[in-house]
Amino acid sequence: MISILWVVLTLALVVVLAFKKVNIVTISVLAAAVLALLDGQNLMTALTDTFMTSAANYVKNFLLLFAISALFGKLMEVTGAAASIAKFLAKLLGPKFAIVGVVLTGAVLVYGGISSLVIAFTLYPIALALFQEADLPRRLLPGAIAAGCFTFAASAFPGTTQQMNIIPQPYLGTDAMAAPLLGIICGIIGLSLACIYMYWEGQRAHRNNEHFMADESIMRDIEASKKEGENIHPLIAFIPMLVIIVLLIAFRVPALLAVFVGTIVCAVLTFKTLKEKDIGACITAAVQNAGNAVIFTGSIVGYGAVVGASTGYAVLSELLTSLNAPPLVSFSLATTILAGAAGSGSGGLVIALEAMSEQYLALGIPAEVLHRVGALAAIGLDSLPHNGAVIVLLGLCGMTHKDSYKQIFVTTVVITCLVFIISIMLATVMYGL
Repeated sequence: MISILWVVLTLALVVVLAFKKVNIVTISVLAAAVLALLDGQNLMTALTDTFMTSAANYVKNFLLLFAISALFGKLMEVTGAAASIAKFLAKLLGPKFAIVGVVLTGAVLVYGGISSLVIAFTLYPIALALFQEADLPRRLLPGAIAAGCFTFAASAFPGTTQQMNIIPQPYLGTDAMAAPLLGIICGIIGLSLACIYMYWEGQRAHRNNEHFMADESIMRDIEASKKEGENIHPLIAFIPMLVIIVLLIAFRVPALLAVFVGTIVCAVLTFKTLKEKDIGACITAAVQNAGNAVIFTGSIVGYGAVVGASTGYAVLSELLTSLNAPPLVSFSLATTILAGAAGSGSGGLVIALEAMSEQYLALGIPAEVLHRVGALAAIGLDSLPHNGAVIVLLGLCGMTHKDSYKQIFVTTVVITCLVFIISIMLATVMYGL
């Protein structure tokens, strides 16, 4: 049993170092090396073969897709298309439901294929103006943005090109439309709960006489947001996203091709604006962002491969099997725990799929169920305080964990965990497991 302790110890090392903002590549290599030494693996084989082979395979599978997706998001950002859509959607519900408008706006943009952090930076000044009009305290902003950007639009609803919905495909042989009914039901439940909770928080703030407070810097951000997206009509801005969604859902084309076509459509529709921008800088920034994302996640995947090759993992797998727990329960728990430890939903999902997908497919679990439930489980514990996106979002909004993490925790941890439990129960009934 001590071999399991070595795995737990290195997972704890990953959490602590991530919380201290150590580079994730450094963390992954260090954790893999420590585990290899404690587990009695050959250190050079563990690092140069086990670690690097898995990391390289991940880069091979996803670098091009990440690069095209990052370019699409960058074009939507710099041309004002994302801001135009955000303004249109956020204002639909009016000041009374401003906080719900922010949640749903983030969700729509994420589903359309734009990076969650790109949306956060785009949506933040627009949401500030809405919160000012609704007289809501700024401390609720991170929770509202996270509820839309970091949750169900990226993992539950079929057809999105977000990582959570794309990563399972090469491991399970599925596509972006895996388990559509299960995903839609869970997505609606999750987003509804998030909207209800954030609306309740807003109403409670009003009852407690909390108000919108802003300094000169905040007011400048609000004023600048009024000019964002003025150069493009929101209906035109929607078209590239709709093209991607239609290609994926109606024609079942590969995600890479769908996003590529959507990027071309975006460039054509916004050409007048785009030609005034530094296109070379846009491409460079997109490639750099994609490269960082795929290497960071690939490194975590490499560490996961060393975990999968350890004696502790073999003992743990045998233990889980002997408990006779439903396979979806053990798979989901492993996925969300790994996501929490890595501070990355995509990292946790890849580690789980690499280590366990063949085993669970052999047990007769449909691939599309593993795809959808795994994607939902990956967003369960991934947004703990050390998560990089959480830290960036709080910094963007000028808030601390003490100010605003409670709402992030409820919407991106409590509600997401509840929904993946619901997904297991629904899948058991719907697929006769």
